[in-house]
This record gives sequence, structure tokens and C-alpha cells, in this order.
Amino acid sequence: MKKYARSQLYDKLHRGGVLCCIALTIYGGVLLGDHFYKYYRYVKPQIDASKAAAERELLAEGSSDKYLLKE
Repeated sequence: MKKYARSQLYDKLHRGGVLCCIALTIYGGVLLGDHFYKYYRYVKPQIDASKAAAERELLAEGSSDKYLLKE
């Protein structure tokens, strides 16, 4: 079995650690991108629609059409 010098062993360990960090960064980026995609594709339109419906309801409560019909 070939004996490595300490520096060669440390270099291989360092390289392995760096590759693990790169893999985790790429994986985290994919997860984060998927989260943003789902938010902007599905959740945000629902929030905007509910805000618009609430605003229409508030505007309808204060409209003068109701008061004209009661007179």
C-alpha cells in the first residue's frame, strides 16, 4: 500500500470537504429556487386574489348605490 505524505492526505480531505460544501450549496439553491417558484406560481396569486376580493367587498359596503335604493 502506498503511503501518502501528510500534506497529500490533508489535500484530499480538504478537497472532499470542499466538494461536499459545493454539493450542499447546489442542493440548497435548487430547494430555494423550488420554494420561490411555488410561492410566485401558486401562493402569491391566491393572496392577491383574496386581497382584491376584500377590497371589492369594502368598496361595495361604502358605495352610494345602497343608499339610493333605500330612499
